[in-house]
Amino acid sequence: MQLLPIRNVVAPWRTRSSLDQQSSRLLGYFDTLFHRLMLTRPSSEEEPAPEMSREEMRTFAVLGAYGRVTMTSLADRLNIPLSTATHTIDRLVGKSLVIRTRSEEDRRIVLVEVSDLGQKLRASFGAKKLVMARSWLEPLSPGEREIFLELMAKITERAKPNAEAGNRS
Repeated sequence: MQLLPIRNVVAPWRTRSSLDQQSSRLLGYFDTLFHRLMLTRPSSEEEPAPEMSREEMRTFAVLGAYGRVTMTSLADRLNIPLSTATHTIDRLVGKSLVIRTRSEEDRRIVLVEVSDLGQKLRASFGAKKLVMARSWLEPLSPGEREIFLELMAKITERAKPNAEAGNRS
């Protein structure tokens, strides 16, 4: 009778799956990237960006993407009550990042859009994002870049908001 070598066998319910281990590694990389990005000090020639809450950033991003919109349309796109959108716009107007006007055709309609200062901030942020993306791709070979971009496209496709994915909570 031949004896088989004894392996360190651990009950499957006590081991973490490969996917769980890889997910933990991925979160570690995200944490590292986040901390590096958040701890980067702006250069002295940069104008400091105004402080913005998460809701202000979301609103500012939607306005930047869609241009001039009605308050009702903005609230719908953000999936928030009109009163919340109004409060957020009040703060962005106070920071000179957004302009609020009334429609010439119907004075009851309130229109909002990104101001000139807001456009400059968006352009500056866009340039910083491009520098960041280049810094991530630079150490990779052209083939690795393509693989990375294909994987990011696949991940992005899976990361649709709940409403789009049909998973309303």
